[in-house]
Amino acid sequence: MTTVFQQLSHKKQVARIEINEAGKSRLISFEGDEITFDKSAGEDQLFATSLLAGLAEISGIKAPLVVDTPLARLDSNHRKNILNYWISDKSRQVFLLSQDKEIDASVLNELQDSIAQTYLLQHQQIGNGVGMTTATKNTYFGGQR
Repeated sequence: MTTVFQQLSHKKQVARIEINEAGKSRLISFEGDEITFDKSAGEDQLFATSLLAGLAEISGIKAPLVVDTPLARLDSNHRKNILNYWISDKSRQVFLLSQDKEIDASVLNELQDSIAQTYLLQHQQIGNGVGMTTATKNTYFGGQR
């Protein structure tokens, strides 16, 4: 978990992450002190991604990862780091449910060699509070892929 967190975060203050038997986690500085601060939503996302990566490594299970709005809370450095992490292992299956502004044409182009399939999900209101989502294969925001 520590290795992945250090890979994803552009802030280099965390030497290790400790998790006790009760599940309480602590970020430890290079000086050996606990780092206590209010983490941003983006830092929480990096922490959660690191936790999942650590669990996957320890268990040996290659479960798919589904991430909703994967880049919405991240700054540009963290976006680049997390995207690079996700595509660094070709056997890792990641489903990204993004908004149109998260993964734009330039990011989509960078990821192209790592994308197996795209779908554009569109909601249609049927009536009386009922909706339906349709999935259009080989399509992304703005047209064909």
